[in-house]
Amino acid sequence: MYIVAYDISNDKIRTKIAKYLEKKGLRIQKSVFVLEISAKAVKFVMKDLNKLRKDDGIIHVFAVCKTCRNKSKVIGKDIPDTFFFLD
Repeated sequence: MYIVAYDISNDKIRTKIAKYLEKKGLRIQKSVFVLEISAKAVKFVMKDLNKLRKDDGIIHVFAVCKTCRNKSKVIGKDIPDTFFFLD
């Protein structure tokens, strides 16, 4: 599992990144997504995001191991146990 968070100032670029990530994962906040993809697939996602970013802002991609995911806590609506997206 990966957490992707971004801070992009350009509205057009930010919208393209959000639409791209909506196809890959689950939006948990306005600019934060959870992606359940392989390590191989995340390399392609990062490459695509870098192209979409066009040197504007910053994108963070955090790997979350299964042990850490099981230890995480959520106050409010939780991330579903299973959600599937194509790599």
